[in-house]
Amino acid sequence: MAATANPRARLEHILFHIQGVGRTVQGVSFAEFSSVYHLERTVERAIQIISEAVRALPPELLRRHPEIEWNKITAIGNVLRHEYQRIDPEIMWDIATVKLPELESVIRKMLAETK
Repeated sequence: MAATANPRARLEHILFHIQGVGRTVQGVSFAEFSSVYHLERTVERAIQIISEAVRALPPELLRRHPEIEWNKITAIGNVLRHEYQRIDPEIMWDIATVKLPELESVIRKMLAETK
């Protein structure tokens, strides 16, 4: 997917889905998450959308934020699309509860940079 001229819309999509995942898992235990179909699928789909949106961001913008492992974000999208049988609920839980909150602060910085 080609990078967009103005990355602001993609950054806003990413932020929207990060916040949606946060609301989805708020107050939920890992046991509940991993046993309730729609919780897992909702998180997986949001992560897939985030992955696609990151792929559309300009490389120079990503390079300004090396604290995020952008290549892992884009790679998880491929796994979710093509190798769904390999998805580990513990990894999805870690992404939802640890990695996405970390990403949110960087996305907010990037939005501030693109005003």
